[in-house]
Amino acid sequence: MKIVVLGGAGAMGQVIVKDLCESATANGVVIADFNETKASELKAKLNSPKLYTAFADIRNASQLAQVLQGATVVVNSTPYYFNMNVMEAALAARCHYVDLGGLFHITRRQLELHQKFLEKNLLAVIGMGAAPGMTNIMAAHAVADLEQVESIDIIDGCVDFTKTEHPFFPPYALDTILDEYTKEPMVFENGEFAAKPPMSGEILVDFPHPVGRTKAIFTLHSEVATLPVSFKDKGITNVTFRLGLPTDFHERLKFLVELGFGSSEPVSLAEGPAVPRKVLAKLLERFPTPNEDPDDCEVIRVDVKGTKNRKKSLVRMETTVYSHPHWKVSCGALDTGVPPSIVAQMVGQGLISDKGVLPPEVCVPPEPFFHELAIRTITVRKITENVLA
Repeated sequence: MKIVVLGGAGAMGQVIVKDLCESATANGVVIADFNETKASELKAKLNSPKLYTAFADIRNASQLAQVLQGATVVVNSTPYYFNMNVMEAALAARCHYVDLGGLFHITRRQLELHQKFLEKNLLAVIGMGAAPGMTNIMAAHAVADLEQVESIDIIDGCVDFTKTEHPFFPPYALDTILDEYTKEPMVFENGEFAAKPPMSGEILVDFPHPVGRTKAIFTLHSEVATLPVSFKDKGITNVTFRLGLPTDFHERLKFLVELGFGSSEPVSLAEGPAVPRKVLAKLLERFPTPNEDPDDCEVIRVDVKGTKNRKKSLVRMETTVYSHPHWKVSCGALDTGVPPSIVAQMVGQGLISDKGVLPPEVCVPPEPFFHELAIRTITVRKITENVLA
């Protein structure tokens, strides 16, 4: 089984590559990246006979399709706005596809390629990181316990104890974080999709130790695009996603966004036009990344409300994820990079036989997936509570 990790030298891609190297099923793993130097350095560092490197330009469709020739699965860990490019290349190369999410609007465009993947007997699992990804499968497992479903509410909260002098170190791709705080979040409300103001819907959530009480806001996420469709037959009327970043980081991010640094529209200066978010990214490059090993924690909670045996019921799925001491990666990198590796291997082994473009809740079997997560120190818990009428 040959698996290509596109963007494999990036922060999330490296975790996917590491997991594939330590798994028994993949006998060929290609670190495909625009940065050939970083790809070669990662290959040398991991020192695995499974590893190969390849130059990949996601803007060049024919070159990218050539890189994917002969692959069983491509795992796309590049920024979400390139998802359509990579899916077209996967179709041309006739390989299965897995990505980390499309931030709602791209996800809906990706679903339009369903027939093309069906015609080529291929599967594309879209949104298979932590959130989306783990969250979708947790939701599916909870939904299976209920006869009717009223709502699915997903909340992701985290805390960071890493010692650093960095004034603003993003836990994942800066562009994605800024989009989550500047673009209108979508919710599924009373049976309809609706846009909300950026950074709205703030609530205080009590998570298990060590995350504790955290502010969480609506953000634009892919789960809201697919869960209402996947569970329409169960009568679902409400779906939300909230994000609770570490408090200090959240407050600084809000401040920067309110100043306008989240904008991707150029502003006119005497020296010429400048894009605020690109200026911010460039300024952040002046600071070295933290030297300390990551020391953070994330709680992902999925609350599904509905009825069972004519009683109102809440099924809560929850996992607490810690940074990985051996790999020296953060909790967010761990639970974003491990799930696509697991699912890519399941697809390559034929354990997932569905075809077309599908979200995880439709095609990934929860129990085997949770088992693989547990092997990697990520344990999913289920709590069922009856709710009084």
